[in-house]
Order: sequence, then C-alpha cells, then structure tokens
Amino acid sequence: MAPFTPPWTASLYLNCLRLTPTAFAQGNPFVVAELAGVVLTLRWDLCIIRYKARRYAPAKCASEITGKGKFELHTVLDENTPKGQLPLHIRPRTGWVAGLTHGAHDASSVLCHEGSLVVWVEQERISRRKHAVEESPAESLAKCLDFAGIKLDDLDCIALGSDHARLARWLGLSRSDRHKVMSYDLPSRLFPPHLQGDTSRLPEVIAVSHHLSHAASAFYPSGFDRAAALVIDAMGEDTSTTLAKCEGKTIEFLESYGVEDSLGFFYEAALEYVGFTKFEAGKFMGLAAYGSPVLQIPLNGDASQSSHLWTLDGGPCDIGRAGIRARNQLLLRHFTEECFPYTIGLHEDVMAYKDFAATVQTALEKSIQLLAQRALALSSCDRLVMAGGVALNCAANGTLAASGLLKDLFVQPAAHDSGVALGAALETSARLYGNAFRPTVMRHAYWGTSNSRDEVISALEEAGLHYEQLEPDSLCHAVAEILVNQGIVAWHQGRAEIGPRALGARSLLADPQYRKNLVRVNAIKGREVWRPLAPSVLEDSFQEYFEGCRNPFMVVATQVRASVQRSIPAVVHVDGSARPQVVNHSSNPRYAALLDAFRCLTGIPILINTSLNEKHEPICNSARDTVRFFLRSGADALAIEDFLVRHDYR
Repeated sequence: MAPFTPPWTASLYLNCLRLTPTAFAQGNPFVVAELAGVVLTLRWDLCIIRYKARRYAPAKCASEITGKGKFELHTVLDENTPKGQLPLHIRPRTGWVAGLTHGAHDASSVLCHEGSLVVWVEQERISRRKHAVEESPAESLAKCLDFAGIKLDDLDCIALGSDHARLARWLGLSRSDRHKVMSYDLPSRLFPPHLQGDTSRLPEVIAVSHHLSHAASAFYPSGFDRAAALVIDAMGEDTSTTLAKCEGKTIEFLESYGVEDSLGFFYEAALEYVGFTKFEAGKFMGLAAYGSPVLQIPLNGDASQSSHLWTLDGGPCDIGRAGIRARNQLLLRHFTEECFPYTIGLHEDVMAYKDFAATVQTALEKSIQLLAQRALALSSCDRLVMAGGVALNCAANGTLAASGLLKDLFVQPAAHDSGVALGAALETSARLYGNAFRPTVMRHAYWGTSNSRDEVISALEEAGLHYEQLEPDSLCHAVAEILVNQGIVAWHQGRAEIGPRALGARSLLADPQYRKNLVRVNAIKGREVWRPLAPSVLEDSFQEYFEGCRNPFMVVATQVRASVQRSIPAVVHVDGSARPQVVNHSSNPRYAALLDAFRCLTGIPILINTSLNEKHEPICNSARDTVRFFLRSGADALAIEDFLVRHDYR
C-alpha cells in the first residue's frame, strides 16, 4: 500500500511535540497522534488542530463477548430506532468508525472519519476469490486500518451492515443453532488475533439493519438534502424491498415487502432457468437485448396495491430457507411449463432464451418504475436514491432515469452487499457525531488502495518485463498511439475502484471505432462474444454521443445517438444501448488525459473500458495482480502508474 504524501515534507512541531505522519489517505486530511492521554486530530490541509481527552479505560461494550467467544449485540439500529439515538455510553472520541459487510458474500470494510469516507476495501480484491463467498472481512479491515495509519482501538465503534439476530429469527433458528449455522458474528472470525492482536475488549460493535445500511449508503453520499430511497435486493433479514424517505440525518421507512415477494430472488430464478449463476445478472441483461418481451411473467410491481409483487397463485407462505427453496421451485416449474424453450439451463443454445430474458427484464423494469413512483409520491420528493443488488441493473436504471418521473437519480456504485459496510458506518456516524457529521459526496469510486513506485517496479522485475518510465503526458500519448494502432492496453493507475465496474483505475482499454475489438477483448477476458462492452466518454462530449442520464459509475444505461453509432460500433449493443462512464479531469485526471490524447489522434473522445480481470476472478487490485493478468491475457501493452510495457501490437 502506498501512503499518500501531503503537500509538505517537513515534520510538524506543536508545543515541542514532534508528529511525523506515516500514512495519509488520499482525500483524507486527518492524522491522529497521542501524548499524555490526549488524542490530537490534525487536519493538515487546513492547519486545524483539535484535541479530545482519551479514556484509557474502555467504556462498557455494546458487544460483550460471551465465555464461548460469541457476540451478544445489545445495540441494533433499524427502522424502529428513534431518530438520532445511540446508547449513552457510546461517545465520540476519535471520529473514526469502521463499517463491515460480514455475511455470506461480498465481504468488505470501510473507514469513515466523522462521516468522511477515507478508504474502502473489498475482501475479494485481496483473497482473489470473486464475491468473497463465506469469507470474513478481517483482511480488508486490516488493510483499511493500515491505510489510515490507525489501530482497532482508535475506532469509536464498528458498524455491521446486517442484523444477523433478526435474520436468524426469520430463519427460525434457535440461539444455539444460529452460531452453528451463521458464524458470521464470531469475534474470532471478524477480528482474528493474528491480524488485530488482543481483541479481548473491542470497540463498540453495532448491528445496523441491512436495508437501513443500503439506504444510508445511497442517500448520504448522494449530496441530496432530501430524497426518496428505494432498496431492492434478494433479502435483508426479513425484507426484500424497502421504500423510504430521507432528509438531513434521518431515514424513515415508508413501506416494505417481505422475502416472499423478492425481486432479487425472482431474477435469480430466471437466471437459473437460463443456466446462469446468481452472480451472472450482467449476462442476462446482455441477452435480454436480443429478444422481445412477448411471454407472460408473474410479476407486476404491485400495480394493484395488493402488497404483493409476484402474481403467481398458490405460492408457499413458509418463512426461512424452506420457503425460499419452495418459491424458487414454483417459479422454475412455471417457467418450464409456460416459457420457451421449456427447458432449464440449455447452455449450448442460450439464444433460445432471448425472449424469456427480454420478458423478465421488461417486467423488472416496470416493477422498479412503479415502486419508484410510489416512493417519490409517499415521500413528496423528486429525487431518488437506490441501493441493493437489483439497483445494479443498469438497463432498468436507464429506463427509470428516462421516465420523466424524477428530477435526479443517484445509484450507489457498490449497490450490492459490499455497500452496506459504507451505509452502516454512515448511519452510525450520523447518530454519533451530530453536527460534526460530514458525509462525502461520491463523485468518483476511487476509494481502494494504491501501489508505491517500489511495489510496481518489484512486480515488473519479478516478471522479467522490460519497462520504460514516462512523464504522465508522455505516458498518455504513448498509450493513445498504441490504442489507435489497434492495441489492447491493460491500464492500472492510482487507487482502485470500488464496486463491480472498472472505471479507469483497473481497466482493459481498446479503440471503439472497430467492432472487431469487441470480439478480441471478450476473447481476452473469456467472455461470450455476444456480450456488450461499455464506453468511457469525456464529460464535455456526452451529449454529442448519448441520449440519457450522465453517470460516472457506469450504472445507468443510455441510448447511443443513431448519428454516431457508425463511429463507435464496438460499444453499441444490438438494441442501440450503452452503459457509459462519464469521465472528467477532477475525478480522474490521468484517465481524462488519456481520453483527451485519444481524441486528439482520432476525433473520438471515447474508449472501450472493461474490467481488468479474467473470467471467474475479481478485478485486479495490486501491481502483482495486474502483471499476472497481463502475462496471461495477450494484451498488447501495460500502463501501470508511470511505467509502460510494450508488446508487438502492430
């Protein structure tokens, strides 16, 4: 991990106390030092110094550890917790709060200082196992603490993005069975001694309900003063869809739907029918564009206000895993009996499912639009924020953005379960710090870690690669020339993106002017040739090429203007759509400079941008990850920080 160097190099002296910061987070101006029981929080960019007395005797923990090494959480935040309430013994001390996603998949960790986002690390990027299934967020938390230069006991509290006790009750688990079946809360799993040292007394640990965490992850970073919130996923504890009103530091739940009407589980059953896994929703969206919505699907978005989203008769009412399985089987039986090709998972003939995919996608889009319309009406708002795994459906988001129902739309770029780490930290911080709470407005997604110059050189030399070091402008010009000559470039720059989309920090890039580049890039990544690739476009050129909502996170689909489709065929899907990432010089200056250089050579301010990873692996994170990918991939060049490795791309 490369520490961020502040714009001064001298040590700071204060009343004969020498403070030598060892690690600064990019965009995070805080450093914490300690002298004689006083914690000093220094803000180097504004030269503001504040101090708070430190209590060496820990307050009574909200998360007592039983003799069997299990949590007994006494503090839970959910939709029923009074506004602004936290237990009296939880007091502001250092300003630091960690948020954790700690469930069955997408483990991650976040650090915030009084609501300001400092660093966000997804566990899959460290373990190199996609979605980090059944993994603890312990390593990602250690990375975050190291990045910020603090320790576990510097945290005011730790916020968990799910209430597993509530989930266990819905699953019908006894107290003893819960810890056997759901060991996610074990302190030995979350805070293993080999990473965190002595954990006999932990900072306060607070469980924040799953959908409250999702809603907070979308509202506070949106920059909106007030908004409606729509959270849609497979399930969070006992809920699958939530409509809420957000204002100031308050999130009020208005309506919700149970797991028996889960849009997420409905979509997963459709994926299973086609033969995809539940993590392959992107494939399904791509397939839907080839078909027509001509079939009948038992989903209506509660158009009749019946409190149900599914319209399938005879559905089981069981709660728990048995109910989930029974409803899944009921749907699959319906699909097999009513929907061509009347067969589950015929991989060799995936295009046979194109009309089915189109019908399901259209039904989902209509359901989301109806739910959004109701959320906006109930909250008397014209702005909407969205989170939950279903909110990553960029086609549905594009339809909603173009509907005319709303003035502004913000979709959390990590809307899947990784995002509840941020939401839990923010909701807790909002209650803990009051007027000092200053949430970061997310204008970019570059909140991961970066690599030092030495780490990059070491990775290149270990691989035996010949490299040249260039000035930033020269690097961008050289890469643009490679792209113009039809080279494919692995691009690794700065802090990594969070979320499932590559956004110009860990990207595989190509020229969009030639359709053959879509074929070649998909081959490099082991993707099906029929799947689309997304464009990155300079902000000042968005309107020239696209019709729709500009978005920096690649989560809102648009239409490509018919007049320019011929000039960028590699990023136009068969239905004329694209999911563009809008790039500007303030959020990613080097990537914007590359797009500028490419425009100077071609007149086109757009590049093919897909994630830097092979099939079944997460996006590259470290320099070594990227070098390994480059050696295996057949890409023509590697631009990693200030270094360029060239192959014969002509």
